[in-house]
Amino acid sequence: MSTVTRQKAFNDQPLKPNDAFAERPLSAKERETVLWLLQHGNPDAATFIPDVELATVVGVCPCGCATIDLAVAGVQPADTGMIVLSDYYWIDDDGHTNGIFVFSVSGQLAGLEVYSCDGESGTVELPDISQLRPMPEPQSGG
Repeated sequence: MSTVTRQKAFNDQPLKPNDAFAERPLSAKERETVLWLLQHGNPDAATFIPDVELATVVGVCPCGCATIDLAVAGVQPADTGMIVLSDYYWIDDDGHTNGIFVFSVSGQLAGLEVYSCDGESGTVELPDISQLRPMPEPQSGG
């Protein structure tokens, strides 16, 4: 495996060079979570399921959360323009609300984002999939 360097930008751009990181396979928990999200996502999400077997982790967030960027068959998406394929949330043991979604870029499975919705959680880890609930649709004003 080649060594690449990555850092998560706060504007949802691909991870950029900074800390040394060796490309690696998805962990069992990452694979389970990504597959579940794709199986329970928008109508296009299921078309990305075969990509999971070819996916490797090519970037992690330096904050220590479970966010990862993916390459499929060694290829990273070339463009920007994230499309959310599956969007869920859960409430952790401390009562904090966290979000998780899997996304594509340029028609390719590109990553898993995990974040604190209320800004109160520390390092956000992958939840048990039984805790996941669909993210509510935004309410329109007026």
